[in-house]
Amino acid sequence: MNHLKQLFFFVLFLQCLMTFAQAQPKLKDIVSAMDTLQSKLPVEKLFLHLDKPNYASGDTIWFKAYLLNGDYLTPSTRSGLLYIELDDLDNKCVKRIMAPVSSGLSWGNIALNPEDIPDGSYTLRAYTNWMRNFGEDYVFKKQLYITSLTNDPLLVGIRNKQVTSGPKDSIMTSLLFTGVNKHPVLLQDMQLNVLEGKRRLYRFKASTSFDGQISLSYALSAKMDTRKLMIQAQEINKKENARQWLLPVAINRPEKVDLQFMPEGGNLVAGLPTLIGFKAIGEDGRSVEIEGKIYNNKQQLITGLKSTHKGMGAFYLTPEIDESYSAMVDLPGGGRKSYPLPGVKSTGTHLQIRSKDADSLEVSITATNDLAKRGNSFYLLGQARNMVCYGALIVFNKGIIKKTIVRSLFPTGVARFTLLSTDKRPLNERMIYIDQHDQLQLYIRSDRTTYAPHDSIALKLQVTDRKGQPVRGFFSLAVTDDSQVKCDSNADNLMSNILLSSCLKGTIEDPNYYFDYPSPETAAALDNLLLTQGWVGYNWEQIYGPVKPSAFAAEPEFAIHGKVTNIFNKPVANSEIRLLSKKPHLLLNTLTGNDGRFTFRGFSPVDTASFFIQAFNKHGKSFNIGIEVDEFTPPVFAQTAILQRPWYLNTDTAMLQNLNSIQAKQAVRDKMDGLGRVLKQVNIVSKKIIKGSHNLNGPGEADQVLDEKAMEKAGKKTLGDLLEEKVAGYNVFGFWSLKPASPPMPMYYMIKDRKIVFLFDGMPLERYQRSMDDYYQYVKDYLDYYTAEDIKGIEVIASEHYTSSYSQYLDPRDFVSQWAFIEITTRSGAGPVLKKTPGIYVYKPLPFSMPKQFYRPRYTVKDKPNGTDVRSTIHWKPHIVTDTAGRATISFYSADKPARYTVIMQGTDLHGAMGYQRAITTVK
Repeated sequence: MNHLKQLFFFVLFLQCLMTFAQAQPKLKDIVSAMDTLQSKLPVEKLFLHLDKPNYASGDTIWFKAYLLNGDYLTPSTRSGLLYIELDDLDNKCVKRIMAPVSSGLSWGNIALNPEDIPDGSYTLRAYTNWMRNFGEDYVFKKQLYITSLTNDPLLVGIRNKQVTSGPKDSIMTSLLFTGVNKHPVLLQDMQLNVLEGKRRLYRFKASTSFDGQISLSYALSAKMDTRKLMIQAQEINKKENARQWLLPVAINRPEKVDLQFMPEGGNLVAGLPTLIGFKAIGEDGRSVEIEGKIYNNKQQLITGLKSTHKGMGAFYLTPEIDESYSAMVDLPGGGRKSYPLPGVKSTGTHLQIRSKDADSLEVSITATNDLAKRGNSFYLLGQARNMVCYGALIVFNKGIIKKTIVRSLFPTGVARFTLLSTDKRPLNERMIYIDQHDQLQLYIRSDRTTYAPHDSIALKLQVTDRKGQPVRGFFSLAVTDDSQVKCDSNADNLMSNILLSSCLKGTIEDPNYYFDYPSPETAAALDNLLLTQGWVGYNWEQIYGPVKPSAFAAEPEFAIHGKVTNIFNKPVANSEIRLLSKKPHLLLNTLTGNDGRFTFRGFSPVDTASFFIQAFNKHGKSFNIGIEVDEFTPPVFAQTAILQRPWYLNTDTAMLQNLNSIQAKQAVRDKMDGLGRVLKQVNIVSKKIIKGSHNLNGPGEADQVLDEKAMEKAGKKTLGDLLEEKVAGYNVFGFWSLKPASPPMPMYYMIKDRKIVFLFDGMPLERYQRSMDDYYQYVKDYLDYYTAEDIKGIEVIASEHYTSSYSQYLDPRDFVSQWAFIEITTRSGAGPVLKKTPGIYVYKPLPFSMPKQFYRPRYTVKDKPNGTDVRSTIHWKPHIVTDTAGRATISFYSADKPARYTVIMQGTDLHGAMGYQRAITTVK
């Protein structure tokens, strides 16, 4: 198979050379510049196969990563490390891990600890350090909703109605609270907060009616980001287990529909017939279906338009000189709105591409009379996967030129054609999809048609190429319970992502729709998508300019890099560096180079590693010498435009069944533990003790305690970020005066309405502060300097029950009730000192996700279903290798209850071909 792939691309390369040989030297220069850029900045593509699309708190995300070269889709050899992170609604990372990559493959798991990852909408991102050179479009991302578990879940229905009054729009939101049995929740007092992200806009108190409803009205400002608009609802007047819901308010005001028009080739040129693609997006970032008519500036009807799939469509128009055009569109809800089309240019070129037959494309190039002069020339380039696959010199001898281009020049995927002027300026661009039908064929067969609970299920897997020849490949497989997991057949998979989604900018809704059921309709929809979506790839400024050094180095393996400097911050050459570690067990030595830098590599990572690094000068001392280690600097990503909706909002029945199953399982276990009696739950709360604490009330005697375990989880977070994230009511109060002549007011750190006194190892920070004018910045320096790695624990003392012991730290004129205290116990125990230990560095890299075994129960004929086996992911197999006959067999046991199982298998032969397949298995 490998030889066939190499032969294909060798033939493709020869064809391109023959084409280029007939062209002018300038074309060769352009192609050479593009090849140089590709060789120096090769692209990596990444996809994560997850065991299921959404999760509950306490779940585990099981993943398989496929890291491929962007050109031939072979395993990437540049990167041996992968970063995976989970970002919340405010784009703050709540969890980040590393995973080792070998031969382009990796697999592992991410535990969703409820304490760290509360209920809400999240974005899962994955990338290598090398991928960061190319921008966020290359980063793999997937949206998830993580649902918290409650003992008595409620369902919430939401409906929004727009009310326009005055300069602002008002929204009337109606909420319906019901139990899982659909019975309304009667007369329940609720606290309702309208939020924009985490910023509270409005606050209401209301009670549900006899039919379980609450209505509230609030205004929308022009600056408000309605995509982040949510309602936080919480029960009040309940002593224990008050429930809370976070409800995205999907506002779609018809007049806010964004309608964009994209002429084929890029421009509307007078007298040149043009196919114009369009795309309509609602206020919530999702597509909107529309219909309307096109008028000229005399209000004469020209043609109609109607979206055919996900708000997209296309229509033909021959623009006229000195004309302008607009679309009058019928919007959802009965409104109408006019949208202008792009302006008409009096001169220009047009690039049109159509399918001529199964083997070739017809490219038509037209130009206005001033450009279509005899002998006037242009360049036509065709690219795919950032490689030049076609090039030709276009010489006009009449107003239109047609070229027939064979599809075999291009690999499967998105191809971009560009028409350039002789001075190398891009004039027109057009994307199309090429399908060589060379992907893998996957077959999944079960040994029986149906199964009973606790049956052993065997799946026989067969992989072939398009000619039916067996293929040895590497695959992952997930089996999920349809009654608990809703698997969308149109969701992204390895093939649709690598060949389509990763090539286009923006969000692609239902990407597998274009692959799953090939038809003239899906082919037309795919063409409309390529008309309206942006291209992810090099721009022409990058190609013609000098190749800049990459900002982010490739990481072929896990390594520790650093630098040794003296007291004058000059590099120290030939300094001995010693690395010690208990996990993994290591004792290594090396020397710094002339630039003072050192590297440790060649050892296997572990899940939670910690390294002690010490430097010595030529006299064997660590004094007057410092160590800097290259710490990972996380990227900052743009916020995701579309929020995932929780299962309890307008009810996802599959997720409801999943949560009911988990609770039923726990109830059965409780009965078994109680020998048949359901025992009343007793919560035993152990006090968190901070060793070495100077808490005047005694260690652990505080309103909130963050112990050493919490510090280890926080890793390299600064003390300031840690307090902001974890301490309830923590905030900064104060502002700078708007009057230039007035002095600025001081800013204070506070817990709710109490000013904070910070104490490090029992020593108040204020003791070292001479002036209160710069108090905010003075404290901030310490909060930014210390990280969680430097701290054993944090104790928050804010209630009068505890603060009375701290009156000795206050001015006699102050009331202790106005103050709160935060006790910080450092590992050094030296108090608030802004100084690191000379010659010593404690390095704790990001935790590694090492491959773990997915739990699979084993049953015998004597094992009867007892309600405890309610897996939503029935089986997960991240690493399946087919043999030389293209075959593999996997087996697992069914769960307790009858259900239909969905099997999803995908993977690659590591030589450029990929495959994806779904199958169904039934347990009766």
